[in-house]
Amino acid sequence: MIKAVAVVALVIGAGGCSTDSHAGAMSPEARAKATPVELDAYSKLGYRLEWRGFPTMLPGEHITRLELLDDAVVAQESAGVLTVLEARTGSIRWSDQPAGRLTKFVGVLRHNGQLLVSSESEVYFYDLATGTLKDKQHLAQVVNTKPVLAGDMLVYGCTNGQILGHLLLNGFRAWGTGLTGSVEVPPVITSNGNVAVCSTRGDLVIVDPQNGMSQGRAKIFSGPGAPIGVSDAALYIASEDHSLYAFTSEDAKPMWRKRTDAALRRKPVFWAGKVYCDMGEGEVAGGGNGLTCYDAVSGKLVWSNPKVRGEAVAVRNKRLVVWDGTTASTLQIDDGQTVESVKLDGVTMLKADKFDNGNLYAVTPTGLIAKLAPK
Repeated sequence: MIKAVAVVALVIGAGGCSTDSHAGAMSPEARAKATPVELDAYSKLGYRLEWRGFPTMLPGEHITRLELLDDAVVAQESAGVLTVLEARTGSIRWSDQPAGRLTKFVGVLRHNGQLLVSSESEVYFYDLATGTLKDKQHLAQVVNTKPVLAGDMLVYGCTNGQILGHLLLNGFRAWGTGLTGSVEVPPVITSNGNVAVCSTRGDLVIVDPQNGMSQGRAKIFSGPGAPIGVSDAALYIASEDHSLYAFTSEDAKPMWRKRTDAALRRKPVFWAGKVYCDMGEGEVAGGGNGLTCYDAVSGKLVWSNPKVRGEAVAVRNKRLVVWDGTTASTLQIDDGQTVESVKLDGVTMLKADKFDNGNLYAVTPTGLIAKLAPK
């Protein structure tokens, strides 16, 4: 396992960022001292700094993946180096590089005390507590998406339109189902345990993950421009055909559709009977643009805020936290009015471990991770 850490110091928060050409040789302690945090910006959002963590980084690389797994925070950088940090303290539990730096990795998930790390051709099984590599399985075909775990089955999407069911018990292909077009966004688990997948050509299918049998199909004019949103009864697809769709999650029956002038590329997020989606800057049939709230069942417009773009990442004290890649905003949950808006120049990712009053995690371009707890 990798023990050395090479990373460039960088400032988190609204105050901007700076780099140091000698930072690759700095210890985590020295980097922490050299990395002040702009506390005011996070305070305005309703959060306080709890810790800063320093995952293992090779020189010149950046964090590409962050997974929040209860007691563990998993970061993977662009050369494939994997680091597991303690969620309580931010200290490194272990780190390793599963394969060469040119290997394409597609996803990380937790299963029975193990960390399953998927590349486009293999699955690596790590002991989550110790970092010991327990097993490695070859995938029957090249995959393109993060998998979902359904029982003892990993389900992937592939560039050739195939959906691959990979059986963890023996590492064999259990089944495959074909769609037209490539599968670019990850499959999702529905409320009844089935798996939904949508291709770039707009083929939507819901399959039984144990045998790959179709439970329902639908067709839209183009594929999703963002990951699929899921509620207890529906799927929500922000499509590149300028529409937000809702389908039943049981059998892919259409529920409603909202048209707009632009391709949609931000994930729809369901919470408490509502769906929140960035509908772009153009006109939307039925009203609304910018960050927009709809009734999840009827599709009725609840409110829209044309001045706020991005994805809803959390709810804090009845305020919605929205992140557009550079600016974080809080909105009143009832009417969508902006409460605060702060620019986070030194942050590339902002994720919550739980949507309702959870912790936020901010990631800088060179891999410093800050845990932000609700105040």
